[in-house]
Amino acid sequence: MASTPVILLLKRTGNSSDRPNTATVQAGEAALSFGGADPGLYFKDSAGSIRKIGPSHYASTAPNSAPVGSAGNSVGELWTDSSTSEYYLRVWTGSAWQKVGAAFADTANTANSATTAGSAATATVANSAIVASGAYVADLASGIAVVNSLPTAYTGGLVYLNVAPSGLYVSANGGWILT
Repeated sequence: MASTPVILLLKRTGNSSDRPNTATVQAGEAALSFGGADPGLYFKDSAGSIRKIGPSHYASTAPNSAPVGSAGNSVGELWTDSSTSEYYLRVWTGSAWQKVGAAFADTANTANSATTAGSAATATVANSAIVASGAYVADLASGIAVVNSLPTAYTGGLVYLNVAPSGLYVSANGGWILT
């Protein structure tokens, strides 16, 4: 940076869903949309694409579904979909909204094959998702185990999803850390 004072200008708008146009923003230049329904801080990357820095959109409809400015979303943009009681986190892939963790079955009804693992009483597997009852079931593909109680033998680096009390635990330093 130069030793002389530099004035930084920022494009801004108070209209919701008013995303900047690639023709009006220079590479690296910031643009702010502070409209309450769909605020965001944007910049133009070196490839000429507009990128949203944040925040994650929270609504029952996707961000920019009724654009005032440029249409579309930026790759990696996040949306918490509140249209169902599950509140899915979704990410824009460049062509569609993808559920984060979409390889997992949403309910036991969507699971389509059965197996047992370890001392599992019943376990259902769908796309490497584990739904278990009364059992210690390990999903070897992801390294996450679903358990009703944490094991007494600690092995560093293991991740457990405990059913009751619920939480995601990591084995470290001879104990369990709730993440």
